[in-house]
Amino acid sequence: MVTFNFRLTGRGKVQFPLSKLEKLDTVLQQCAAGEGIRLGGYIAIRKGAVIASSNLIADGDEIDIFPAISGG
Repeated sequence: MVTFNFRLTGRGKVQFPLSKLEKLDTVLQQCAAGEGIRLGGYIAIRKGAVIASSNLIADGDEIDIFPAISGG
C-alpha cells in the first residue's frame, strides 16, 4: 500500500494498493479517481523532498499531496 496524505483538503489519508514500482502520476490519478477527488495541479513530497510526477513510488511510501496554489 502507498499512503497519500491529501493536505489542505478535507480528505486526509488515503491508502492505495501497489504491487510494483509505478510512476507517481499514474498511481495518484487512479487513486484520486477512485476516491472522487478532483485532482488539479499538485506538489508531491516524500520524506521531506519534492518529487516529480515521473518519479517511481513503491509499496510502503507515504506521500504528501498539496494543491498547487499561486497568487499575487
